[in-house]
This record gives sequence, structure tokens and C-alpha cells, in this order.
Amino acid sequence: MATATAATPAPEKKKMSMSTLVLLSFIAGILAGLFFGETLAWMSVIGDAFVKLLQMTIIPYIMVSLISSLGNLSYHQARSLALNVGKLMLVIWAFGLVIMYLVKFTFPSWQAGDFFSLSVLEDPRPVSLLDLYIPANPFFSMSNSYIPAIVLFCVATGVALIGIEDKSALLKPLQLLGDAFNRVTGYIVKLMPLGIFAMTAATAGTMDIEEFQRLQVYFAAHVVMTVILSYWLLPALVAVITPFSYRDLTGIAKDALITAFAAGNIFIILPLLIEHTKELFHKYNIGSEETDDYANVIIPVVFSFPNLGKLLTIVFVLFAAWFAGAELDFATYLPMAINGLISLFGSVYLTVPMLLDSLELPSDLFQLYMVSSLFTSRFTSLLAAMNLFVLAVGGTAMLAGCAKLNLRRVVIYAGLTPVVMGGILVGTAVLLSKVVDTEYEMDEVVAQMTSAETLPDRVSNFVPRELPPTSAPRSLDAIRESGLLRVGYNPLQVPFSFFNANNQLVGLDVEMMNKLASEMELEVAFIPYSSSGVLEDLNRGRFDVVISGLQMTTNRLQYVGFTNPVLTLHYAFVVKDYRADEFATDQMVRDAGPLKVASVGDYAIVPALKQKFPNLSFERIESDRLFFEDDQETWDGLLISLEAGKTWTMLYPEYTTLYNRKEVKSFPVAYVVAKDNVELHLFLNSWLELQRASGYVDRLYNYWILGKNAKPKQPRWSVIKDVLGWVEAPTQPAKPQ
Repeated sequence: MATATAATPAPEKKKMSMSTLVLLSFIAGILAGLFFGETLAWMSVIGDAFVKLLQMTIIPYIMVSLISSLGNLSYHQARSLALNVGKLMLVIWAFGLVIMYLVKFTFPSWQAGDFFSLSVLEDPRPVSLLDLYIPANPFFSMSNSYIPAIVLFCVATGVALIGIEDKSALLKPLQLLGDAFNRVTGYIVKLMPLGIFAMTAATAGTMDIEEFQRLQVYFAAHVVMTVILSYWLLPALVAVITPFSYRDLTGIAKDALITAFAAGNIFIILPLLIEHTKELFHKYNIGSEETDDYANVIIPVVFSFPNLGKLLTIVFVLFAAWFAGAELDFATYLPMAINGLISLFGSVYLTVPMLLDSLELPSDLFQLYMVSSLFTSRFTSLLAAMNLFVLAVGGTAMLAGCAKLNLRRVVIYAGLTPVVMGGILVGTAVLLSKVVDTEYEMDEVVAQMTSAETLPDRVSNFVPRELPPTSAPRSLDAIRESGLLRVGYNPLQVPFSFFNANNQLVGLDVEMMNKLASEMELEVAFIPYSSSGVLEDLNRGRFDVVISGLQMTTNRLQYVGFTNPVLTLHYAFVVKDYRADEFATDQMVRDAGPLKVASVGDYAIVPALKQKFPNLSFERIESDRLFFEDDQETWDGLLISLEAGKTWTMLYPEYTTLYNRKEVKSFPVAYVVAKDNVELHLFLNSWLELQRASGYVDRLYNYWILGKNAKPKQPRWSVIKDVLGWVEAPTQPAKPQ
């Protein structure tokens, strides 16, 4: 009879860790977004709901943990905490700011250029620093998530509890409440794979590929700085003063780091960072209730201070300087960076425009920052998480008396740091130089512009060989009877009337006149004029209407009739890039010596400029192009509208527009008719009101001035549409609205 043998129990399958699940969900979300494209945009609702669930207990947790942990400390411990953690924070800031400057050397050569943006005329959104930092009403601070104010309230309450003897009746319930909040967070964390998948799928499915390509230099710089700071500088700084190894510091908090990266949110992982700090000390058998209390206090407190994740906005400013074609040396960078560090105690949405303005960079670049945050926020959160973690570990070690400088590790990291950082930066520079297309194309974009909207085929741009002679302005009836509208135009007045690369007469005013002729069922003859005799020719009847961004002035009003203003433009100077400093301030303009400025027409601001700057002399030229083709042989600068100047500097990128943001003066431009042609004058005024009411003027402004859809936007790429053909693409890109 065979003897039975005991069955060997099957080994238990190792449960997949949460960090692995989160990472797999993140990858799956990217793949799903690329496959399904914009059809997954709805999943952002699920992602937003998950983030709100995670945020549900964060502020209450910060409050109970801070108050209870500080209340358990002595005054000596509280003072030591502030001094030790403060010193470590200053060291991290100093190293971080210096290392961030090095990333600018990875940027490839680039020629800048962009359309005018309304944001150059807007002031940054104000933020009340008093409300942000001082909890006059703690409940108001809580409802608005003003974390610095909440922390100040909790710190003040916790410090006050230190001197109270009978405080256990309050501290014990607060500690229990903190444990309850941790359990709630633990339940919600189980939903993390679903939430991360939804967020990444929606983002990957909707992010514009062209926007991604445009910002790839900044993305590369941001990623490189995140890697260097998160996985080299921060662990190295703590490893040389604590008993913990590099592997301990980068390994134990990996699920928190991955979660912060995937969610793009540091706020939701604060409880995880606190628990991992405690876990690391207990792993080495040096943990105690005291170290646990330090961890509970340090992370909520330092969260209110700028971390290296926030400081990565400095990298964007470096990128913005490169993108705008400005040179930023270290002597200029350092005070700017320190100013940015101080400002980041507030909001990045205030800091970035302020830093751009301080360096006289186009403030509309802030829009690029907003677009890029869809991608960079994840790396920012990862770096911020590591920064908070090492501050908690290093600060707790110093407070617990187990921090000691390890000379052997100092030598190792000091020797390896130049090699590691140098290799990464050089490799990045080589890669960007090969991958990034830095060929200047904005001049081609302007040259290829045609029309914001399609008009009927019957409208034609031509000048008949022989126009019927006239000796007086034509009435509206005479124009209709002739079947022809005569329009005088300046052929070199970008972006109002000019010839594109296909030798087509285009521009905002040209398109307006085509629309007028179409609605009147007329053909249109565009007749070029010279600025010296255009008003006389108009009053003699050679033209019915004169266009091309003509400025209304008191002098001109005496001789011709201006319609109601079509647009309001703003004054600016155009100079060579390298001479921008000569015009940077009023005093620099005065100190520059005699300067000759060209202008097309007699701008109304010229007398005021002559009085303000006696060293300026002005000379009238036939077209703006003469200034650019002159290459500074005759004129030092060009007085022009800011809107037109931005377009010209795209065609001639070695020039730049200058304006004083605080003193930008405006002027109206309109169409012109003969002085006594009252009937046509009234008709055009009424017609312009119709075009404004219908939104037509705004659509042309968006296209010709702001450049919206100047380079037609292509439908978002996806596998389901472009590879499998299961979804039809739009027949043509939508016109700007």
C-alpha cells in the first residue's frame, strides 16, 4: 500500500506593491491617451474627483498633527527644530539655485519671435500676502487653502500648549483624530490606480503635440533638474550627515514619489511622507515617540516654505530668456533667483510674471508656463516630495542627536558629483542640439498668412490698367453705379496691408475691404499710394477709401474724414537686439547721445517725446521696411505701433520691440474718406458698427494681430483616428473665434 505524502503548500504569490500598481496605471493611462486621443477627455472628471477625495483630510490632518506634536515638545526642542531645519533648508536652497543655472548651457542656439499678446498690457493678478500668511480668520484661511496662514495658526497654538501643564485632555483626542484621518487616507489610496489612470489618460489624450514640441527644451531642462536634484543632490546632502544610505533615502519613499509624480500634486502625499520618515528611523532601531513627533511637525511646517519643486520656476525663467533671445549671465541671474525665492512664499502665478517683467522678457511667455504645467507639474511634485522627505529625515536626525558628518561619504560624493552632473548636462546638450529643430520659422508663418475667413470668389484684388478719371470724391451712388470700390493702400504696412510669399495682397485692412466690397456686391481695386500725396489724391477722388492702419491725428482731421476707430494700437520702439539696453530706461535714452528715430507718418506722440528726450530726432520715412533694410546705417530706432512692431520683428528677428509696460500709450487707427464725402463717411461708420457687433473685427484681430491660427492647428493625433481610421478627422481646422 502506497504511503501518502504530505502536500507541500503552494508558495504565496507576492502581492504587487502600491507603487508598482500606480506606475503601471500611469503607463497604461499614457498608452490609452495616445490610442484614443481626445475621446478620453471626459476621464479628467474621474481624476479631479480622486484628487478632491485625497485632499479631503489633508488640511484637518495638518492642523491636528501640528498642534498635537508641537504641544508635546519642550521650548528647547521647538527652538532646536527651527534652527536645525532652517539651516538645512538654507543649504538646500543655495545648492539648488546654483545648480539650476547650469542647465542654461544645455540650450541649443535659437532665434526668437512671436506675435503680439494682450498680456503685455495686463498687470499680474494680485495676491494678498497678508491673507496668505496671517490667519486673521482661521476659518477663511482653511476655506481658501492658505497653507502658510493655517500653519502659522497651528504653530502659534501648538507653541502656546507647550507651557500649559494640563494639556493631555486636548492632545490625546487630537492624536486619535490624526490616526483616524490617516485611516481615511489609507482607504482612499486604494483607489489610486484608478485615479492615476484617469488623470494621465485625459492629459495624454488632449495635450497638443505641437505645444509639446515647442516646449521640449524646457521639458528637457525641467526633467534634467528634477533627476539631478531628486536623485543626486538631495539624497547626497542627507546621506553625508545621517546614518542612512543613498539606497534607503531613494527607496523607502518611492511609492510617495511615484504618487506625487503621477498625480502632479504634493499636497495629497504629506501623510505618506510623514509615515515613511518614521518608518526609516524605526528600520534602523533609532526611532522613538520623539522622532515621530519631529516628523509630524517638520513636514507640515516646511511645506509652507518654498521647496526645490517650486524653485524650478527659475528654470522656466532661464528658458524664457533663451526663448526670447535674451542673454542671462550669472550676475543678473543670482539676484533674480533670490528675488524669486522670496516671492515663492506666495504664488507661482504672481512670481513668474514678476520675474519675467524684472528681466524685461515678454510677459506673454507666462502663457507658455501655464501650458507646460500640464507636463512639468508631475516632475515638480516629485522633486517637492523628495525635498520635504530629506528635510524631515535630516531635520529629525539632527534633533534626535544621530546626525554626524561622514567624511568618507563627503569625499565620495564630492568626487562623483562633477562627473555625474557634467555627464548628464553634456549629454542633454548634445541630445537637444540633434533633436530640437531650432530653424527659425516665424518669418515664414507671417509670409504665408492669407485670410482669417473665406470670402466669395467674386471678390478680386486687382488694379485695372486704366481707371476712369475723377476730379472729385465719388458719392455712394456713384460707387455703386460703377461697380468698383477704389481702395488706397500702403503695400508695406504689415500686418494691415502687405504682399505674402505667394504675392497675394493680404492683411487685416485688406480683408475688411474685401468684406465690404462683397456685401456691397462690388469689385474692389486696391491702388498703392505714397504717404506724401495720399490725402490730396483722396480729396481729388483717386481713392474712395484709404486704409493701412492710418493713425488719427489732429492735423489729419483738418484735411480728411476719419471713420470711427477700427482698432486701438500702442506705441513702441524697434531697435537691434544688441542695442536694447540703450533704450531700457529713460535715463539710458538720454545718456545714449544723439539718436535718430524713423517713423512712417507723423505720430501724435512725437512732440511729447522730443520734449522728454532732447537728444532724439525724428525723420519721416515711406515705409517701415526701409528702416529694416537700412540696417542702422541711417536710423537708430523705429517708432511704430507695438502690434505692428511685433509682426515686423518676426520677419526680421535680429530686431526687438521695446515698450514701457507702465507707460504704454495708445492711439486709434481708422479708415479715411474725402473731407466732404459725408454720405460715404456715415455709411462706413454704420458698417463698421455692424462688423464689430457680429464679431468679425475681433476675428480678424485675433488672426492678424494676435496670430491665432496663423499657423493652422492640426487635429490631435491618435491611433484610433490616424492609424486605424475608426474616427474621422475634421475636414479642416476651425477658424479662430
